[in-house]
Amino acid sequence: MQRRNELDALRGIFLLLMVGTHLPTVVNDFANQPLGYASAAEGFVFLSAFLVGSIYTPLMFQRGTAYVRDRLWKRARKLYGYHVLLLLFLFTLVAAFAASTGNIALHDYLLVFFRHPLWAIAASPFLIYQPPLLDILPMYIVFLLASPALLRFAGRRGWTPVLIGSGLLWLFAQLHGGRLMYELASKAGLPFERAAFGAFNWYAWQLVWVCGLWLGFGQHRDEGAGARRRWLRHPAVAAAAVATCVFFLLWRYHVGGLLTHVGAGSAVVDKWTLGPLRVIDCAALGWIFNQTLLPALRWLRAGVLELFGRNSLQVFCAHIPVCVLADAVVDGRPSLPGALGQAMFLALMLGVMLFVAWQADIGSRRGGARASRTRFAHAAAQERQERG
Repeated sequence: MQRRNELDALRGIFLLLMVGTHLPTVVNDFANQPLGYASAAEGFVFLSAFLVGSIYTPLMFQRGTAYVRDRLWKRARKLYGYHVLLLLFLFTLVAAFAASTGNIALHDYLLVFFRHPLWAIAASPFLIYQPPLLDILPMYIVFLLASPALLRFAGRRGWTPVLIGSGLLWLFAQLHGGRLMYELASKAGLPFERAAFGAFNWYAWQLVWVCGLWLGFGQHRDEGAGARRRWLRHPAVAAAAVATCVFFLLWRYHVGGLLTHVGAGSAVVDKWTLGPLRVIDCAALGWIFNQTLLPALRWLRAGVLELFGRNSLQVFCAHIPVCVLADAVVDGRPSLPGALGQAMFLALMLGVMLFVAWQADIGSRRGGARASRTRFAHAAAQERQERG
């Protein structure tokens, strides 16, 4: 698949919104679910899965499942390495600073670690203990590891059973199945703390990943994709999508007192379990983005956004220490940094993001150049051998 710069730019937008949500500044008020009951996290996970499906589906049919598995698992191992480095940073430098200074924000951030240090150290490499901000990477890693098997199964038997199974798991999450399993584990005497598992309910969020894989797969192997695209462009679908997004936008900001008795914590729009109305809002926003924002990004060629999108996972990992540093400075007092302090937080964050993205981009280009030289040398040697 040829690289689509507009998708990189869209990932860059999602990344900036997630970073703005995590950083303790006034930007948080705008970046957190700005367009309704849908956040950048859903878009980032969906788009990542879509790219996995788009890129690796043709490779699977050309080179086999083993090749795709090796590539995706290699990427998962790399992300796991980043995750372990972040855990070491938290369990050593951050924990020592919190213990020596009595910083309340950092102590609360690592509350499970301070309560059960040995358990936290033992459980975190197995992706069981997930401190705040380090809960999306474990989910992403597991989904990457599962993707080759899903693509292989769908390639042989179709997507219908995969989508049905994914929907049932999502329904299991809506019925509080995860809580039930936690309670059973607690009764069995397993030393788990509910706060240790992170905020994301994997039973629900796998639906976002599976749908992304399915649509990415359909870019190459779905015979009915053309008819489905024509159906999605129907004026009635456009009107429904726009009306849905407007409704949720008005609800989000309580315009005219709309549904004020049903707040953001309601199960129907809950972020962590992907409530049913939230899924509808995400789908409608996805349709609008595909029809309007992607063509605009294709025309604009926003270089910085594309740079962030190409190296989004490295940049995401790099933003976590800056957020932890900012939380340590604020220490539970949102008014402490003031306008100047918040501007410094934002400038530091953007500087770190740009530096990491730039360095990662250089490494990717060098790796691509080495691979091109290797392929050229191999082709030249093969040609000489055939002539001889």
